[in-house]
Amino acid sequence: MQLGTASAAALTVGGSLAALTGCSKAPAASGYKVLREGDVRFFRAIAPVVLDQSYPGTLGEQAPERLLHSLDRLIGTLQDYAQSQLLMLLDVMQVAPLRAAMGAPWADWEKVSHADIDAFMQDWKSSSIQLKRMGYGSLCKLLTMCWYSQPETFVTTGYPGPPKKIPA
Repeated sequence: MQLGTASAAALTVGGSLAALTGCSKAPAASGYKVLREGDVRFFRAIAPVVLDQSYPGTLGEQAPERLLHSLDRLIGTLQDYAQSQLLMLLDVMQVAPLRAAMGAPWADWEKVSHADIDAFMQDWKSSSIQLKRMGYGSLCKLLTMCWYSQPETFVTTGYPGPPKKIPA
């Protein structure tokens, strides 16, 4: 219980510090409703690691943009509280000292190797700190839901697609 409270306090403090640096007030990136430039860079970096061999798949060069726009739409549908918590997590991932304090790489996301991102994600996955495990689960679920909602990826899962409407 104390560890959970300490983790929540750490994220709150980190998110507050990130807000003071201007991360939270950053406008949405061009062409997006919710995702900011830093969020776009973060998701571009972690998507190939999280989605592994299925990325970019049949979408090829379109994969990053299709995935990011799908993420943007999904995040836009979240309830206010859930959206604010996710954006707070993304804020922390934008500020190097806060990012490093949470066990993420110090360098800008575009410069971090796949191996370092994988190590960071595995650390969060197996952490004794519940907040990190929740962050890992949230990021992975968001990415996989948005990726596998693309019709071109259905074949990789064996999903035949939505049922065809048969006229009565």
